Amino acid sequence: MVGAKKIVMVVAIAAVVVVVAAGVYLGLPKIEHRLGHTAPGLDSGLSTAVEFSVSGTELNEETKTEIVSKVLAEITPYKGVRYDKVNITAMKNGEDHDLRVICFSDACECQDVYVFTYYRAGKELVLNGHVLDAIPAAERAKAISVALQNEEAANLLKENSLESVTPTVRRVLPETAEKFYLPKTLLSVTWTRFGENPAVVSVLVDPDEGKAVEVWSNLGVENEGGEKK
Repeated sequence: MVGAKKIVMVVAIAAVVVVVAAGVYLGLPKIEHRLGHTAPGLDSGLSTAVEFSVSGTELNEETKTEIVSKVLAEITPYKGVRYDKVNITAMKNGEDHDLRVICFSDACECQDVYVFTYYRAGKELVLNGHVLDAIPAAERAKAISVALQNEEAANLLKENSLESVTPTVRRVLPETAEKFYLPKTLLSVTWTRFGENPAVVSVLVDPDEGKAVEVWSNLGVENEGGEKK
């Protein structure tokens, strides 16, 4: 289960990056640029509404268009989902710009969030982190069901009184999954309890195969011999 632990740590680190970055950008609602673009994963003829706001400096139209084009080329929604609106917020960072990108879909209750840095000198866009929650309710429910059917995960939840906790379901991108499983999208189903007695149980689910591929927890479960796994 070492691979799964590494994946979970990668996802957790990405989440922290996004949360911290998002905090920096709060309070910048001014819309500077509104465009209609065809984004990856969308049917021909359908467009995504793009809202672009800037803080700390002005950007010319050429640079704005360049950023929007590169961002739309890098973001990809969950299978069968299209982004109906993309909100890009740019904050000046020296000669470059840090970007917070929030992607909305009418088919999903939650959003996908990406954090990029756009390096102006080389016109290069670098992904720093992401939290990918834009998953249809049916797919989310299916992933939770698959995770609960895993005996190891079920035991961990029971032993640590996590059955009543509502899990989060997030997307793990192929480039991350490839390092530990296969180059395909996985879903991470995670039960977390905060406070004095924190507990985390996470199950990586292959949504195509409908199976749990790894289970990770910060807690152990005693086996029949009384030893911790």
